[in-house]
Amino acid sequence: MEEAVTVHSLKDLFRFPFREPEGRSRFVIGSVLVLVSYVLPTLPLLPVYGYLLRILRERIRGEPLALPAWEDWGQLTLDGLKAMLVSLVYLLPGGVVFFGGLGLYTAAVSALVYLENTAEGPTVALGVALSLLFPLAIIVLFLSLAVGMLLMVAGAIPLPLALAHLAQEERLAAAFHVREWWGLLRANAMGYFVGWVIAAGLLAMWYVAFLLLYYTGCLCALIPFVGAPTGFYLSLVGAVVFGQVYRESTALLSEGQRR
Repeated sequence: MEEAVTVHSLKDLFRFPFREPEGRSRFVIGSVLVLVSYVLPTLPLLPVYGYLLRILRERIRGEPLALPAWEDWGQLTLDGLKAMLVSLVYLLPGGVVFFGGLGLYTAAVSALVYLENTAEGPTVALGVALSLLFPLAIIVLFLSLAVGMLLMVAGAIPLPLALAHLAQEERLAAAFHVREWWGLLRANAMGYFVGWVIAAGLLAMWYVAFLLLYYTGCLCALIPFVGAPTGFYLSLVGAVVFGQVYRESTALLSEGQRR
């Protein structure tokens, strides 16, 4: 069985994109593509998503821990489109509730402002609207934000495993065959939990650094130039972690079936 991701292996995990000169140049390519996405959304990210899926696949198959070459851009783009569609499906319910509630709140406030500005004076109807519609809009806003966040978290938790199954099977439908990969999660639940702890911890540090830059004011212009390489780096580490977890889960499940 493959050795699990442990504290002793984290050093190699965090350093692997920069160990070789080829790796450093490949890291720059990915960072530039992410940076371009700040100006041209979506399109530059497709090969990046495909590249991350390739790393997932290589780690699942036990290939050396290194950044692969940027080649076969058509396949990278196609794989990236598949990964983006899978991510959209898993996160869509939460996004619809979250932004739907925000939209309803904005529409309600805009309607109240319009009524107040067009009314010739205080009226009973306007008073009822202000006393009922605004509190209702606040309640809808907070409920939609809370429920939307919960749904997005619920969709994000199994997403890496679904993407790993997609990478392994190389079929878009594989990401939605929950029965096929649910057994892998059950076989290595602790490993999957550790993988999420690593990913969430890195993401939290990245978010705090982003906020510090944002609230500094004069350093806001650096956000794209800092966010692109660090965001790409975190994605690389996450792909390796969950690829390793998927590989270990497969080995554990096979071992359990032989007993």
